[in-house]
Amino acid sequence: MLMRKTWIYGAATLIVLGALTTACGSKEEVASSGAASLKDPKAATTVAQQGKTESSVKTVTSNGKPAIDADYKVDGRNVTITYQTSNFQIADHMDQKAVQGEGHLHLYVDGKQKAMIGKTGPLTLTNLAAGKHEIRLELQQNDHKDLNVEKILNIEVK
Repeated sequence: MLMRKTWIYGAATLIVLGALTTACGSKEEVASSGAASLKDPKAATTVAQQGKTESSVKTVTSNGKPAIDADYKVDGRNVTITYQTSNFQIADHMDQKAVQGEGHLHLYVDGKQKAMIGKTGPLTLTNLAAGKHEIRLELQQNDHKDLNVEKILNIEVK
């Protein structure tokens, strides 16, 4: 019975991930450890996320505006991004009703959406081309409404 339940949850997850890409306007997606990744067939950059599930909320105050802060570390052609939010709970409730102070992240690399992230934990961008890149993290409500809260990281891969 447990194996059947696991299979059903796995199938449901794949269906939900397929719906996510439609909701955010993407054409292709690759799931990678909790991040629904969107992959450009012309680009080799991939996104991986270590699977933590604890809260990324640093501080919560009533009527506080959501905020995000992030830092990064370059290791060769890979970039690991750590982030935390204030007054905002990262949750894997994409395509559901908006809940005040809860949602997910959209990750962009050089203006192209690469992933939707519904779990906390470091993100690793792999196989980035040498040169300067703009990485943007945007806070989104569960229903994908943009909160107009973002963090932009300008990095250089050598």
